[in-house]
Amino acid sequence: MDDEERRRLADEQERRALQALETIVHGGDLGAETLALSNEFTDRHTARLKAWLAARLRGGRGPRP
Repeated sequence: MDDEERRRLADEQERRALQALETIVHGGDLGAETLALSNEFTDRHTARLKAWLAARLRGGRGPRP
């Protein structure tokens, strides 16, 4: 993953967090919003770990987890 992709993902994550905060401030469900953010984080990092592990099992170094 290059620097531009990392920046894009960080911007997207920040946008999503700010959206969740705005929803909560306007009466949204705190638990639902935090759970959604947590699930997105977990899914993203699980996918990275799977890609790294698959590359390692194929004999390559793969992307950094």
